[in-house]
Amino acid sequence: MKRIIFSLFVFFIFPIFTLAVDYDIEQYYIDAKVLENGDMEVSELILLDGTFNGYERDILYKNDYANTNLNATNISNAKIYGKQIDKISFETFNETFNEFIQVSSANNGDIGKYIVSSLNGGYRYRMYYKTNNSKTAFLIKYTLEDVVIMHSTFAELYWNFIGNDFADNINDLQIKVTLPGKDNSNNFYHWAHGDVSGESKRDDNDTNSIIIAKVPINKAYEPVDIRITFDKSLVNSSEIEKYSDESLNEILEYEQKLYEENENLRKDIKRKWNTALYGTIGFYILTIGLFIFIYLKFDKERKPMFLMKYNREFIDDYNVEVIDYLMNHRITENALSASIMNLIYKKNIKVEKIEGTKNDYKFTLMSKNKLNETELALTDFLFTTVGTNNIFTTASLKKYASSTKTCQTFMNTYTNWQKKVIADGEKEEFFEKKKTFIWLGFIPLIYSIILLTYISSNNIEMFFGILTIVFGIIFLIYVVGFTKKTRKGIEHYARWKAFKNFLKDFGNFSVKELPEIILWERYLVYATIFGLADKVEKTMNVKINEMEGINIDAYTLNYITNYHIANLITSSMHSAITTSQTTINRINASTSSGSNGFGGGFSGGGGFGGGGGGGRGF
Repeated sequence: MKRIIFSLFVFFIFPIFTLAVDYDIEQYYIDAKVLENGDMEVSELILLDGTFNGYERDILYKNDYANTNLNATNISNAKIYGKQIDKISFETFNETFNEFIQVSSANNGDIGKYIVSSLNGGYRYRMYYKTNNSKTAFLIKYTLEDVVIMHSTFAELYWNFIGNDFADNINDLQIKVTLPGKDNSNNFYHWAHGDVSGESKRDDNDTNSIIIAKVPINKAYEPVDIRITFDKSLVNSSEIEKYSDESLNEILEYEQKLYEENENLRKDIKRKWNTALYGTIGFYILTIGLFIFIYLKFDKERKPMFLMKYNREFIDDYNVEVIDYLMNHRITENALSASIMNLIYKKNIKVEKIEGTKNDYKFTLMSKNKLNETELALTDFLFTTVGTNNIFTTASLKKYASSTKTCQTFMNTYTNWQKKVIADGEKEEFFEKKKTFIWLGFIPLIYSIILLTYISSNNIEMFFGILTIVFGIIFLIYVVGFTKKTRKGIEHYARWKAFKNFLKDFGNFSVKELPEIILWERYLVYATIFGLADKVEKTMNVKINEMEGINIDAYTLNYITNYHIANLITSSMHSAITTSQTTINRINASTSSGSNGFGGGFSGGGGFGGGGGGGRGF
C-alpha cells in the first residue's frame, strides 16, 4: 500500500519518474540437495509480482558471524533462468525456463541478461527481466562446496538460506533440504531458526530424508537458517575436510535452550490493542461501566479485622501446603517442598547426609501416623515409586525425574498431588462461589460479535471488530476468573501475610524478642511455603551463634545449622520438577515430526549458520 501511494505521488508531482519500481515477492522456494561429497546443490525460485527491471541476489558462502567450520569454500556452477509464470511450487523446478546470458553490462529494460560481481565471501547476481504489472520468476542454480561438517558419530549441515541483508518481505517462503539418503538413526535432528511464525517438518520419500521449512511472511532483514544433524554414513567422510569436536548432546542442549527461550515469543500479544482509537465508544462505555459495577459489587475484597504488620501465631486448622492455595489460588513448587519439610518436622520423615558425597541426602520414612490422604499420596510416591524400602535420596529423585521412561510419571504424580491440595483448600471455603452474575460477562462479547458482523458485511477494515472482540473476551475471562475471599479467607490471608512479614524480618528482631528456639524448626516449614527458606535459614544460623547455653536437642540443632535442609529440599524439588518438564518437552518436540528428529516451530534468532546474503529489486 505504501509503495502504491508513493508511486502515485511520484507520478503526479514528478512525471519524469513515472517508471516506479513497485513489487512484492509473492513466493520464494528453495530446493537444496546435500551431496555425498559434502557439497550442496541449491535451486532458488523467486516469484516477483509488480513492476520492476529485475532482481539482485547476493549469495555468500562465508558468514563472518558464524563458526568458520560452518561456511562453504566456494560457489560454483551458477546459472540463471527466468520466465513469466503465475504461481510456483516445488514441481516448478522441473519445468523449462529461459536461460539468461552472462554479460559485463546491461541496462534497465533488458530481458534475459545477468551480471556477476564479486563480494567479500560470495557473489552478486544482478538479473534483468523487465516486467510491468505482472509476475516473473527468477531461477538461480548453484553449488555450495564443502558445506557438511563431520563429527565423531554424525554429520552436520548448518546453513543460512536467507541472509540478514535481504531487503524485502517474502510471502510464502519454503525451503526444502534433501539428504543424500534416508536416515533412521538416532543422530537425525533438525531445527529451523528465523521468524517464530514459521514451522519445519520431516517429509521423507522412499529413498531420502527431507526437511521442509515454511514461513508465511518473512520480514525484511530477518535471516532464516536450517540446521540438520544426520548419520555420517550418508556422506563420504574421506571427501569431507571439515571436522568438529562438538558432541550431539551439546547441540541438543543448545537448541533446546534456544527453543525454550523463544517459546514465549510464539504467543505474541495482539497488537490490535493499539487500535483502541477505532473502537466503538458505546462498546467501551458499556464495558467500563459493567467492570466498575461488577468490581464494586462482587470482586472488591473485604477489609480484614487483623491489621497488624507481624504475626507469630500458627493457624493449625490445615496443613502448610493449603496456605499456598489461599495466598496464590494455585499450588506452586514451594507447596511440595513445604509439605516434605512439614513431614520432617512431625518426625514422619528423617533426613541424613550420605557420607562420602557432596550434596546427596537420604530420606527415610519413619511412620505414617496421623497423615491425611494428600500426605499419604506424597509419601507413597517418594518412598515406594521413586525410592525403595521406605528410603529415597536426592540423587534417585533427580534420576527419576530426568529419565525418559519415568519423567511423565513424575509430572503426572506431581499434578495429581496439586489437585489433592486444591481439593483440601476448597474444603476450607477461603473463596466465594460464583453466582448468577456471570451472565453479565457475555454482554460485551455478544456486543462485539454483532459489531464485527456489521463491519464485515459493510466491508469496513476488520481491526475495528478484532479490537472489540479482544476486549469482550478479556472481560469474560475476568468475570469468570476473578476470585473473592470469604470472611474466613480474608482473615486467614491477612494473618499469614503478617506471618510472612515476621519471617522476612526475622533477622531484625533481637534474640530476646524471638520465640523460643524449639519453634524455629517449625518456622522453617512456613518459610519454605513463602519462598523464604534460604534467607530464614541463614538468619537462624546467625542468631544461634549469638546465643549462649542453647537449650535444643542435637538433631534439631544439626538440622538448622548444618544441613540447611529447607534450602536443600526447595532446590531439590525445583530441580526435579524443572528437569522432568524439560525432558518431557524434549521428548514431545523430538517426536512431533515423526521418528527420530526434532521438528515443529521455528526458534527465533536465525543467521548463525554458514553463508547468507541478501536480495533486492531494481
